[in-house]
Amino acid sequence: MTAYVVLNLFFMLVAGVACAAGDSPNPRLFYLILLFAICSSSLIDLDGLNGRQALLGIFSLVYFVMFGVTDLVALGVGLSTEHSTSLLSATETVVLVGGGVLVLAYRTAASLSGMAARPERCRDWSKLSLLSVGILMWTIGTYATYQWNVYIVTDTTNEAIRKGLQSRSNYVISGYILAQMMQPLGILLIAYTWRKFRPPFIWVFVALIVIVQVVIGFIADIKGLAMLGGILMILTYVLVDGRIPKRWLVGAVAYVLFIFPIFQAYRTAIHGDRGVARTAVVANFAHIVSLTLSASDRVNSGHQRAQTFLERSSLLESVQTIVDGTAHGVPYQDGHTLTPLFATFVPKIVWSDKPDIPAGQILNKAFHISESDDVFISPSHLGELYWNFGWSGVIVGMTLIGGILGVVGARFNLAQGASVTRLMVTVVTIKQLVTGFESGIAPQYVVWLRSLAGIGVLHLIFARLPVAVRRSSIHPVQPVRALAEGTTSSNVFPNLLC
Repeated sequence: MTAYVVLNLFFMLVAGVACAAGDSPNPRLFYLILLFAICSSSLIDLDGLNGRQALLGIFSLVYFVMFGVTDLVALGVGLSTEHSTSLLSATETVVLVGGGVLVLAYRTAASLSGMAARPERCRDWSKLSLLSVGILMWTIGTYATYQWNVYIVTDTTNEAIRKGLQSRSNYVISGYILAQMMQPLGILLIAYTWRKFRPPFIWVFVALIVIVQVVIGFIADIKGLAMLGGILMILTYVLVDGRIPKRWLVGAVAYVLFIFPIFQAYRTAIHGDRGVARTAVVANFAHIVSLTLSASDRVNSGHQRAQTFLERSSLLESVQTIVDGTAHGVPYQDGHTLTPLFATFVPKIVWSDKPDIPAGQILNKAFHISESDDVFISPSHLGELYWNFGWSGVIVGMTLIGGILGVVGARFNLAQGASVTRLMVTVVTIKQLVTGFESGIAPQYVVWLRSLAGIGVLHLIFARLPVAVRRSSIHPVQPVRALAEGTTSSNVFPNLLC
């Protein structure tokens, strides 16, 4: 609690200095102070970087980046992100109430789940199973991802997606979709092997995964795919070791500062201005990289520059568009964009015409943001909940999201015992429901539910209880407490006299 109070006082000081220096005509100081107070509340009873409250801490950090960082920067440069001059605008109230409701729901669910949980030994995979299955799944998933994004769906336009889906049978399309889901799980298995067993040769696979993901993400122009390897390695390090990997974080900052602008230049100069297909990028990769580097300064500077990493991460404007638009006659969706959730476990080969509702495109058309039919506007889960049901959607929806995160945080926390199943469930939840909070609800939760089903099957096949050391094999001079706790002989003090 002391750290929470001190941190909030320090933030007030920083925000006040920024406000005075920027002299903004409409500073959103009160909103920022309240938002930071909500997002930093996870610090009050944070029980480690991999404990039961860790998932709330990660979500709170992401939530502040999505809805607060742009206002904080605007304070310092003298700009305003809000046209309303009231103390709190309607959009800011939605963000604050949504965040507060989620925090309360998370704490309640985590507390109840912790009370119901029974202590038991973690079932885990053997090193051979981890490596063999991990390498196999990542290889299959990477091949499927490459084929899908280069030769099947060759662009992000509706026409390219339609042609790609029609070029293969439903069986083949379903196979590719399932195979792509193997890639992140394979990365997690290899990363877990790296942190638990730490064999010297594992660095080869770790480095290869990170590099290959960046290259494929560059070719496909999908930044999330490029960052996937590094993000999963960092998350695994934090959750298994309970420590912050300083060198990896330095690498992440370097990526944001130097590599992200190159991706922006690639999207604008290569795909946008030149219209180069992904197959042509593969055939002339070195030349395309050279063209991208030469265009980087032009694309990322000047008045018409591309957005920075933090600007692209901000979702306040999307929520503001939804809140203001629905207040001026844009109809609510009444659950329409959420209907794909009901077909989560129905394969395409069974229901070829099952609904595929691109919430980002519908948002673009409904609120007249762009004339192009191929533009996706990220609504965020918060914005989509409001767009469907108004205030009831925010309160009920954010309560459900907080409850889901709370249950996962309590029942699968790695501080009570590390296992690959706990790691996979936690990381998939972070990837789909926390960092995926910026996107539409249905696509993220469909993948999350399918991933959990796959993890459950893998757990039943490969997880085993660790072999306990017999009492007779433990030396009599070892501490009685270690025997009572079931600690194996390798984890207690050795007899130094032997």
